[in-house]
Amino acid sequence: MYRVGVLHSHPLIAWAVDRALATVPDLQVSVLDPAGPDRAAEPAAAPPFDVLVTDHASTAGKQLAARVLLMCPARPVALGADEYLHDRSSPDDLIKAVHGAALKVRSSAGAVPARGALSPREQQVLDFIAAGLTHAQTARRLGISQHTVDTHVKRIRTKLGVGNKAEMVRLALARGTRALAVTAAGSH
Repeated sequence: MYRVGVLHSHPLIAWAVDRALATVPDLQVSVLDPAGPDRAAEPAAAPPFDVLVTDHASTAGKQLAARVLLMCPARPVALGADEYLHDRSSPDDLIKAVHGAALKVRSSAGAVPARGALSPREQQVLDFIAAGLTHAQTARRLGISQHTVDTHVKRIRTKLGVGNKAEMVRLALARGTRALAVTAAGSH
């Protein structure tokens, strides 16, 4: 059972998020009052939630939850969010994002294998893709088949919890991939 807090400045959206997540049996959802007392003043023992779904990231969010899922109209830059979800996303996308964030909480506690841990070969593939190489170019560089690269990319996307290659590359660049070193070596 994952504990999910919903803190949104618009009550209707908070209600809709609560309704969407209430359909999932392994989520225990609580809607928080944004006008409530300042949670940042409370002592930070253990966060009461595994995941906080909110429309504004702050240091107070880190005291409320192990992972913060930010819902907003544009991708945040250095706002303190662990995860990001566009506010026009579908309920299914919301559920997937909450589950992904919750799994990362459990993996950091050692309950499940680390979801974001890539094998050395997967990291190489990610570096080449993030540098702008095609699957075929990556395969040639690594001396493997394009089908193997395709398989690595699918596994990387699953491990990183992203839906497409563009999200995978953005996340790789945000994590500090070695893409620049790869491009400096030149392409073949």
